[in-house]
Amino acid sequence: MDATLRDTGLDRRSRAYRDAVSIIGEEGVRQTFAPIDEPSGLPNAAYWSHEWLALENSRIFARSWVFAASDGDLDGEGAMKPLEIGGTPIVLVRGADGIVRAFHNVCRHRGTQLVAEPCRHKAITCPYHAWSYRLDGLLSARHHFHGAGEIERFSGEGSGLDLLPVRCESWNGCHFVNVSGGARKLSEWLRPMLKRTGAFDFSVIRWIGRRDYTIASNWKLVLENYMEGYHVFAAHPRLIAHAPMNVRWSGEWLGHVFYNDYVARELTPGRGTALPHFPGLSDEDARRGMWFACFPTFAVQVFADQFVVLASYPVAPDETREELHFFVAGEAAAHEDRFAAARDELLAMWHDLNLEDVELLERLQKGRKSVAFEGSIMSPVWEGPAHQLSQQVLRAIVEE
Repeated sequence: MDATLRDTGLDRRSRAYRDAVSIIGEEGVRQTFAPIDEPSGLPNAAYWSHEWLALENSRIFARSWVFAASDGDLDGEGAMKPLEIGGTPIVLVRGADGIVRAFHNVCRHRGTQLVAEPCRHKAITCPYHAWSYRLDGLLSARHHFHGAGEIERFSGEGSGLDLLPVRCESWNGCHFVNVSGGARKLSEWLRPMLKRTGAFDFSVIRWIGRRDYTIASNWKLVLENYMEGYHVFAAHPRLIAHAPMNVRWSGEWLGHVFYNDYVARELTPGRGTALPHFPGLSDEDARRGMWFACFPTFAVQVFADQFVVLASYPVAPDETREELHFFVAGEAAAHEDRFAAARDELLAMWHDLNLEDVELLERLQKGRKSVAFEGSIMSPVWEGPAHQLSQQVLRAIVEE
């Protein structure tokens, strides 16, 4: 057996392995696990193949925790947010009891999508035949089903026709779903991230806004770009002024969590000068910037005055929908007029920074069409974790 294939530790007898190899071949597996100083990473097909994305949806996104919404998306009773996770239509709903729940976004009658856009209603009503569900997912009424003029009402569980729930857990105003229901507890999944952030009291974070982007690039390229700081000097002038290359390092994987940080020489506008800080930070932690990626796509950046979620959702092999959710430290920072200009500056800074990446990501995607590109030649100093991301993807697909 080829030594590279043997050393991957992947179960080559599994159905998932055979499915992966049917798309990228054994040579694609070898390339994924090749050393960093050789052409390496997932082959081009993993960035363009619809069959590969279907494999990622079923084997990664459906089985993992995925950030689905913030409190700002679900502000008040009856607020609803539809989205697709792992290729599955989901809707999150804020109930009359204040609890956020997730359901499969299909009517039990004929499978019609129930909620097409973010909205707020007192009930979930199918647009096709007006079957009505309560905010907790229980079927409440259906009209004319047994004959003209007949209204059948339901008072609680037991109809057998209630909306099918999706596992949903919440953490400090962030709401996550796990389509398969088989993921570990959310608290365990987040633990490696929280272990490195003990100085920051995330219970004080408050949502202030969201920005959405559609990027003509594969989700893995979006995540790789987020992880590596090698491109910062070339692409992000404001960011490199805040933290030059000599205070940066490559970061590392802690199991399923990527971690990186730096300590800036001083605070700068948009990163700590105008908004209240997390309470009790040391001078060093106040100047620290941290970023995480909880595999697959819950990415977070933390500074003294902000907690920013970058959530990516694959739409197609060459299209990713990205949501940026902005949180600040405390009620005053989130709501008081004296901080309004600072909040606006924070959102504007992130918007500008993100746009600096979008064109590069779309060029990366186009490059994956080239037969001349046979794998990345990555910097061993800066891109070790990005090099390992492809291996994380392939392992997640194959593992049981």
